[in-house]
Amino acid sequence: MNKTIKTKKATMILFPVALFIMVALIFFYVNYNSKDKFQPANVGDAQMSILETYQQAEKALLYIDLSAKYSANKTIEDLKNKKGSFQNLDCEPLDKSSENQEQEDCIPTKKQVYDAFSADFNSCLDDYLKEYKETELKKGEELIIPKNNYDLLFKENHLIGIAIQNLRINKKNINYSIKPSFNVNIDFDLSEGYLSYFKQESENEEEPEDEGSGEVPEKFSTEEYIKRGGLI
Repeated sequence: MNKTIKTKKATMILFPVALFIMVALIFFYVNYNSKDKFQPANVGDAQMSILETYQQAEKALLYIDLSAKYSANKTIEDLKNKKGSFQNLDCEPLDKSSENQEQEDCIPTKKQVYDAFSADFNSCLDDYLKEYKETELKKGEELIIPKNNYDLLFKENHLIGIAIQNLRINKKNINYSIKPSFNVNIDFDLSEGYLSYFKQESENEEEPEDEGSGEVPEKFSTEEYIKRGGLI
């Protein structure tokens, strides 16, 4: 009697277990045969597009760094030769007790020099940024480098450009932006270095040589690279 009851209980337990296994096997078989329907048509395309976007942004940032260095060198040269915004700066007498001070005996304030440097630097930099070309963009895609976009900071012979707006790359499924700030070595301290160039004895001082960047191929100078809009 007990044996019969145990057999019936075992049968009742095994039946739903067997039924569950059969359903699971059928579900697995159906989904296995139709697995191609659940796979994306282009595996890896999204990842590749994101990688290409990063590379395009890095290339543009390199171009901005080189353009900033060249623009700074050119602006320093204009300062030393009193060209551009530096030629008609108001000045304070070096000897305030004297009268009839000549222009060579005057010195502009640091703020005047900074403002003139910023204006000429940003103008020169914008001219180069307008020439930038990104040949890998597809139709309808765009890479935007903002113009007149930098507040300048001079620190230990370095020029630091603090970007106001972001560089942007707009694509169908990707909108990428990054702040294109820069930090370039210009071997010039604007806060003190400009003083001698507004005195008579500064006329015969040497001008700095234009230096290329190790990132630019040897067959092109920095200037040529920039003028080509970043194209090699």
